[in-house]
Amino acid sequence: MANVKDNAASQETRRKLIDAAGQVFAERGLHAATLQEITDRAGVNKAAVNYHFRDKLELYAAVVRHCVSFRAELTPEEMAGPPEDCLRALITHIIREILDPSKPRWRAAIVHHELAQPTAAFDAVMDELIAPRSRLQRDIVRRILGPRVSEERVARVTLSIFSQCLVYLNDQRIIARLHPILAQDDNRPEEIARHIAEFSLAALRSPHRRRKTSRSKRRS
Repeated sequence: MANVKDNAASQETRRKLIDAAGQVFAERGLHAATLQEITDRAGVNKAAVNYHFRDKLELYAAVVRHCVSFRAELTPEEMAGPPEDCLRALITHIIREILDPSKPRWRAAIVHHELAQPTAAFDAVMDELIAPRSRLQRDIVRRILGPRVSEERVARVTLSIFSQCLVYLNDQRIIARLHPILAQDDNRPEEIARHIAEFSLAALRSPHRRRKTSRSKRRS
């Protein structure tokens, strides 16, 4: 017998609960939000929460996971090329996910809540989803910088690249207000990814150029 939770009606109820819970958690935070408000907004009864998620904490964990889940990973073909191309491909994946129009607007508020005050839900998502992606990015940066560069520098470079991507998780109205010329950036993920990749690669190359120039001057 098929699992009742897998049928279309049940999946739609689950989707409604996650969407309504995301809105309420974004507005009120985890502790102030109530299941009554969530189920009222979702248009379902409170028993649906127990059926799909057991309790509020498990529902919140599902909301957090929905916020940071990835649609796709790098393919073997994308990973087989030069590290510079791998970095471009990874940044493109990240920006596409951040600007994915199918993701809800409340996602940024949930992520910001978790970055400010991480919960056990975020710890699990960090270990399962975010940390492996970060290790992949760090490995690519290591390949670009070479084996002699310190782990600290690799970590700082990795964090700098990630930070450039993360700023686009904010409401686009903020970016548009600061820089009106970028008002339509949420419709141009490839252009944003290309800029971040080339900007980062230029920074990664520049220390090598300075060291070569310095050595040439000393020889002269």
